[in-house]
Amino acid sequence: MAVASRPTFHIVTLGCSKNRVDSEGMSRVLTERGLDSADDPGNAQVLIVNTCGFLAASRAESVSVIRDLLDAKRDDQLVIASGCMPALPNRRAELPEGVDAIISTHEWDTIGDVVGGLLHMPELQVAGCQGMLTSFRRVEAGPSAYVKIADGCDHACHFCTIPIIKGRQVSKRPSDVVREISELVAGGTREVVLVAQDTIRYGADLGIKHGLPKLLEMIVEDVPDLEWLRMLYIYPTPLTMRMVDVMAEHDVLLPYLDMPIQHADKEVLRRMGRPSDVDMTRKLVDYARSKMPDVAMRTTFIVGYPGETDEQFETLMDFVEEMKFDHVGVFTYSHEEGTKSAELDNPVPIEIAEERRNALMELQQGISLAKNQSLVGSTVDVLVEAIGEMEDNEGNSEPITVGRARRHAPEVDGLVFIPGALPVGDMVQVVIQDASPYDLWAVAQDTRVTQDGLRRAERAARRRSRQNQSIRPDQAGRLGENRKRRGRALPVVQSRPSGT
Repeated sequence: MAVASRPTFHIVTLGCSKNRVDSEGMSRVLTERGLDSADDPGNAQVLIVNTCGFLAASRAESVSVIRDLLDAKRDDQLVIASGCMPALPNRRAELPEGVDAIISTHEWDTIGDVVGGLLHMPELQVAGCQGMLTSFRRVEAGPSAYVKIADGCDHACHFCTIPIIKGRQVSKRPSDVVREISELVAGGTREVVLVAQDTIRYGADLGIKHGLPKLLEMIVEDVPDLEWLRMLYIYPTPLTMRMVDVMAEHDVLLPYLDMPIQHADKEVLRRMGRPSDVDMTRKLVDYARSKMPDVAMRTTFIVGYPGETDEQFETLMDFVEEMKFDHVGVFTYSHEEGTKSAELDNPVPIEIAEERRNALMELQQGISLAKNQSLVGSTVDVLVEAIGEMEDNEGNSEPITVGRARRHAPEVDGLVFIPGALPVGDMVQVVIQDASPYDLWAVAQDTRVTQDGLRRAERAARRRSRQNQSIRPDQAGRLGENRKRRGRALPVVQSRPSGT
């Protein structure tokens, strides 16, 4: 008698790193429910799109992906819309007709029951579900992994839909965070990235004073084998100084500060509902640089906010020139119904907003290039994430390793390219040979390969100068997926907005 095969599922994740963690949780729940994960959506019975609802463009992408799956859907397949877009009451109706189920970001832990019901599977109680911030066992480890430590946000930025989607902040218990990280490290993860909507306020809802610094100290003590720990989305507040003090004491806490600032003109910041003391922001940046001289600073800005004048935009340009951040993401204001910003007068025409974005990005590219060029000749640690092939128009090809240095956060910053094939997941030392505004080119610091690697790096640099070089990742997984989604070919990587 033939044994019936287990049902299969495939998850498409859109949006931020917090959504990626939720998708990993859904995958874990479905696996415990008796389903197998399929890499190819054509081989899956259950297709799940974990949507993003933050901006109009992200909602349009979510709708497009769902519609494409529905158009190609077979009679034996199910399509489920999940995530942030269904959590917006006024946007739920925009989801394409024909989906078999809709669950919001608050309900992702119910995916096992939803799928089980659709497939008429026996009822099964999956333990450990606690709603939006469900903690789950992290058994599938990659070189780098996100760990969500909180969800929701207590701030009321006038342009932001996150409080509408997520509600107030809810923090995960410290013991659950440490357990998840321990499981990832035991499985081979080298870097953990802590994420939340407002990471610096971790633990405030639990009554923990200085919750994030205390959590960092607990992780350092209880997970001694963790090599890199990074944090994203640090709201600019004096609380940051205590966190920086702890970061400076432990090498495992990477000298990387992601602090979305959004603007530099006081009046614009007030209209945004953001901290408007720009001098305090300067003090936070200066303090981080004084405590960690090698700190990499990342921030994001919004241009074209309602009422933004030419003079106010010039204030922002002067601020960026003054501060010389390492990584900057710039995006144009998006009119979102339900936010306070949507009620403001004096909209900035989209063509002017785009001009301002391009001007700010061009300014930052020069700053980033100078920062990267200063690294040429230095030795840095790189986490290997993928192996690809480098090709030119003459048909020559050779393997190339893709990784990140301590100064590069996953998906939003640049990459390090190393001629040759190095084991994925390894931490290697390399010597920087060349730099672009976003990416670095290096050779492995190994006496057996350095001379040959140097020659290959020189050939690669010459080919890039002729602008006829491309990279094809063979097993880059989500790395290649995210590059493709951002519309940029490898190896050129553009910073994108992040955080609150």
